[in-house]
Amino acid sequence: MRYGRVLGWVAFVIALPILLGSVLAQIGLVLALVLDLAAILWVWLWLPRSAHGAFLAGKHRAAARRYRTIAAVTRSAERERAARLSRIGCHVAAGDHDAATRLLGGVDGATLDAQERAVWLNNRACIALQSDPHAALVLADEATALRPDVPALQHTRGCALLAVGRVDDAIAVLDQMRHGGDLGARLEAERCAELARAWTQKGEPAYAEDYKLRADALGR
Repeated sequence: MRYGRVLGWVAFVIALPILLGSVLAQIGLVLALVLDLAAILWVWLWLPRSAHGAFLAGKHRAAARRYRTIAAVTRSAERERAARLSRIGCHVAAGDHDAATRLLGGVDGATLDAQERAVWLNNRACIALQSDPHAALVLADEATALRPDVPALQHTRGCALLAVGRVDDAIAVLDQMRHGGDLGARLEAERCAELARAWTQKGEPAYAEDYKLRADALGR
C-alpha cells in the first residue's frame, strides 16, 4: 500500500509539469513546479504542525482527521506509524475509546521503537483507566520508563496512581510534571484538576479548591 502511495506521488510530480506545460507552455511548467513544491510543503510541514496545533487547542476531531490524512499520503513508514498513534491519541482525548481501540488493534507493538511504544502504551493506559486502573498503571509505568521526560505520560501515570488509591504517589508525580518547564494550558488544566481530586481525597479542601480554581481558569 505504501509503495502505491509512493508511485502515486511520483506520477503526480511528473505528470503535472507535463500536463500544464503542454497546455500553457513555459508558464504552465513554472506553475506546475510551484504546485508540486506547495503540495510537498503542505504534506511535510503544514499538515503535521496544523494537526499538532489542533490537538493542543483541544480540537481533537479536527486533529484526528489531519493525522489520518498524513497517514494516507506519507511515503514514510515511520511517519505513517506516528500519524496513526497520534490519531489514536486524538480519539482517546475526545473520549471516543471505541474508535481508539479499533485503531490500536491494527498496531503491532513489537514493531515500534521506544518512542512509538511509549505513545502506544500510554494510549492503552488511558483507555484502561476507565475499567481496570491497575492494568492502566502497569501500562503507564512501562510508558514512563521508556520516556520519563514526557509530561503527558507522567500525567497518565498520576491519574492511574490516583485511581488505585496511591494518593501521595499521584501527587508527587503530578507535581513532578512541572520540573521540565511550563506545560501547555490544556495539560496544565488537567494536571490541576487531578491535583484537586487528590487533595480532596487527602482531606485538604483548601489545597483542593486552589487547584480547582486554577483548572477552571485554564479551561475557559
